[in-house]
Amino acid sequence: MRLLTRAVQCAVSQRESSRRHFWGWLNAVFNKVDYERIQTVGPDRAAAEWLLRCGAKVRFQGLDRWQHDYNALPTGPLGRFKIQGIDATESCIMYRGFDHLGT
Repeated sequence: MRLLTRAVQCAVSQRESSRRHFWGWLNAVFNKVDYERIQTVGPDRAAAEWLLRCGAKVRFQGLDRWQHDYNALPTGPLGRFKIQGIDATESCIMYRGFDHLGT
């Protein structure tokens, strides 16, 4: 019985490790900086897309609500909307995506 318990614990541990590895990989993909996208849509739009893709919320200057839906981002001329606030609570943003904020 003791051996069976240990085998089950080992199998569950490996499964959890595999799941964490998958999510870590996926989060790394979501956080990858696309410098071409920054050039195309501007730094604030590209940063907002990155943040929303990772589960954060963004607030733009001149707008009174937080954006949380990637498909509902405001559109307009390049540079029209500037990020005023970021709520990254329970998001998966990682250090590798911070270059979105430095441009």
